[in-house]
Amino acid sequence: MRRILAAASDWRSLIWLGAGVVAAAVLSNPFPALVGLGLFLWAVQRLAQSPVMEEAAERSRVANGLAERYRELQAAERQVLPRLPDMISRSEQRPTAMRAQDVLTAARSLYQQWLAQSPPDLERAQWVDEALQLSHLYLKMLESYQALFNAPRPQTDLRAVQQRVARNEERLAQTTDMEARRLLIQAIEMDQRVLEEQGDAEAAQERYLAKLAAIESTIDMLRRRIYEPDSGEQASRVHEMLLEAQAMDDAMTEVQHRTRVRAR
Repeated sequence: MRRILAAASDWRSLIWLGAGVVAAAVLSNPFPALVGLGLFLWAVQRLAQSPVMEEAAERSRVANGLAERYRELQAAERQVLPRLPDMISRSEQRPTAMRAQDVLTAARSLYQQWLAQSPPDLERAQWVDEALQLSHLYLKMLESYQALFNAPRPQTDLRAVQQRVARNEERLAQTTDMEARRLLIQAIEMDQRVLEEQGDAEAAQERYLAKLAAIESTIDMLRRRIYEPDSGEQASRVHEMLLEAQAMDDAMTEVQHRTRVRAR
């Protein structure tokens, strides 16, 4: 329907209708107007099916899709950014809010570069679309990271736990009472589980930080090189990173869900 409307408003179609109307007015005869209307409808049909109009319709569809993707990113920015800390947290080098702003700036630049092309490049539209999706996921992951690792929670004194394990192992080696040995073994296993969980949490935190940093560098690299001859390599990296980020976002959501369940 949009293609037909565009063809109907094109000068190449309207010229036939206008010629018929003018001829009918000059000759005081409605027949030329009917002929002009028929030629107008014929021109509209031909033009609507032409490759030029098909390409224009495709460009319009792609542009509308990217505009909607960009609006979704802006909505996520308004929702998430105010909740991110603007101070440097433990184990981080830059404030979380600043990191988010840098990614959003790169995503905006990518989109604006695409809009500035005349006509906009349809191949690179897919790259921009995936970069906007990746930026949106980045915000979600950053917010989940803050909830998982930087939210206030009771701190475990790992050194005290390690010392307790050492003392209980020493006692276990010195006692022959079966009940005492059972209780000591149980206490040692519980403390060792605490130490293992802490180690797993620290490893997971490092993995999340590494993935967030990789997303930042990938989007920024595409921003700087999207119209260079070898930009296809960067675009393929964005696609790979998008798939990885989707999987990690699902994993972080599941961890948050399990954490809430345990807290209840």
